[in-house]
Amino acid sequence: MERTFLIEYGADRGGLLRTAIGLILRVYAYLFHIILSLFLIGIAFIADATGKPLKMDVLPWEGMKLNHWVLALGVLGILSVVLAITGLFRYLFPLWAFVVFVMLLRGFFLTPYSFNGNFDGAAWFTLGAFGAFLSSLAVIDRRNRVRPNKK
Repeated sequence: MERTFLIEYGADRGGLLRTAIGLILRVYAYLFHIILSLFLIGIAFIADATGKPLKMDVLPWEGMKLNHWVLALGVLGILSVVLAITGLFRYLFPLWAFVVFVMLLRGFFLTPYSFNGNFDGAAWFTLGAFGAFLSSLAVIDRRNRVRPNKK
């Protein structure tokens, strides 16, 4: 009976380990992008409340237009995570994660951005975004698995 249970759930081929690793990767990607999106929404609201434009050399926008784009990006990030978690539209999340990684890579390393002694933080943040992008690919592989009937 125990052997049958393990075979049905794929444990004899590493299914449980694969499932656990996939879960850890998805949780990391979800948390990374939820925290990033909440941060973006928060600074956009603070900037709008004070009436001052944000200054983020990493992003291609300037002035009050940057405030609106940061808010929109934060909302899009939350939306993509929620749609991926609920399974309504999983393909938006890896696309969002890729866009975040490309924007950070471009903003920090492919433009004349000045680090002012904080290169390590930018490198780790970009590496974390790359890891979250790779982890977000686990969302695509997640299928609606039907559990076997118990007899």
